[in-house]
Parts: sequence; structure tokens; C-alpha cells
Amino acid sequence: MIVKKGDILAFELIKTGVPGLDQVLKGGLRRNSSILVTGSPGTGKTILALQFIYYGSKDYNENGIFISTEESLDVLNQSAKNLGMDIASMVDKGKILFVQKPIATLKGGISSIKGLIDVIKKRNVKRVALDSLIFFEYLYPRFDGNKMEFRRQVLIFMQEMKKANVTFLVVSERSITDFDRLTYDMMDFVFEGIILLSRIRKGSYFERVLTVAKIRGQDHSLDVYPVTIGTDGLKILYDQTPFSLVEKEERGQ
Repeated sequence: MIVKKGDILAFELIKTGVPGLDQVLKGGLRRNSSILVTGSPGTGKTILALQFIYYGSKDYNENGIFISTEESLDVLNQSAKNLGMDIASMVDKGKILFVQKPIATLKGGISSIKGLIDVIKKRNVKRVALDSLIFFEYLYPRFDGNKMEFRRQVLIFMQEMKKANVTFLVVSERSITDFDRLTYDMMDFVFEGIILLSRIRKGSYFERVLTVAKIRGQDHSLDVYPVTIGTDGLKILYDQTPFSLVEKEERGQ
């Protein structure tokens, strides 16, 4: 959505609900944009997506839909409670709709896009999160001579989200998350924004970090920031440099 500020046209930004991320994004995410949150297991991707939906609804009155391909509401709610989020209460209030699409039960193509759009309109949904992109990978295997169909179906889904005036966030796994050796897949160029989560070795343990690889048509920081996950959820320490990177520079590596 484009809003006018005086004589200047500017994109409307929404708050993410993730502490520190809005500062990295220099204001928030563009409304109605499509964002890929990608990284290796254990870096906080699902938590970030949950906070985007939960706090978007709780703090900014933007109803949301969370689509899960692996975890049930009970499992996600218990995990979220440990991080300060009561997902189930927001579901009971009708502020959040939880949709579970187990991989084992997926058959054929996506037959419920129209139904999902109807729900979005009926509930005045403004945010949708899909955890994860494996939903499409299972239906349209990219390594089975079907790469273009896989990409086409993702694009169709994204276009429908945009038509419905939804800000769409998608989670995906990535095998290589070393920022110095990072390679990009063709799907990365489909999304308007890419948020990368990784882990950097610090002595005998790893430090979680985040960087924003791109947000099309929007200024944002390109730095790497430490990420913490505690009882109050996931936070980006936007005013700090990862200790692991400082040590690496001091060693001259």
C-alpha cells in the first residue's frame, strides 16, 4: 500500500512485533509485501513467524493466520507460552486462525486457496505466516523435473495474498547459512524481502545472528546482529555487534 506524505509518495510500514527487527528494517515491513525468513534449524525462524502473527494481532490489531505443515496448535502453543505468547487465547478470541496442513495428508494441488481468501476477507486478516515452504516442495518437488511448476504455484499463492491486502511471511530451511559462502536459490528472487538467520561459532558454542539480505524498494540495515531467545521471546540486539564476529576480526580471519 502506498501512502502520501505531503508531496511524497511512500510505502506504508507495519510493525513486525519482533523486538529490534523494526530498527533493522528502519521502520518495519512494507504492508502487503512477501517476506522469506530462511536459515538453518534452531535459529528461531518459527518463533519469529509466530511473533509476527501473535503480536501483530495483540499489539497492532491486525488479525492473522498461521499455517503450519508440521506442528499442531497444542505443540506450538506450549512452545509459545514458554516465550511469553498465549497463542490459544488469541485463537479463542478469533484474532488468530491456526491452520494445520500436515505433510502426510497433502494430496494433489492446493485446492483451498479460494477458501483461504474467503476466510481472510471474512475475518479481516492482515497477516499470514506459512511455516514452511516445504508445503509447496512436497506438492511440487523442485528436483523432479518440476522446478518451474513449483515456482509458479508459489507465485500464484503470493499474488493471491497481495490481492487480499495481506502481508505474507514464509519460513524455509537453508543448508548453507555461512554469510561468507551464501548462495541464492531461484526462489529467493521471487520474494520481495529475505531475512536470514544463522549461527556463528563462538568458542565452544554458537551465537544466533540475523541479517536482512534484501527488502525490495525499501532502505534497511545490511549489518549482522546478535539474536537472543529467552522467556520473553526472540529479540534482535540491533545496537550490538555479534561477539563471534568481533573475535573473528581480531584473529584476522
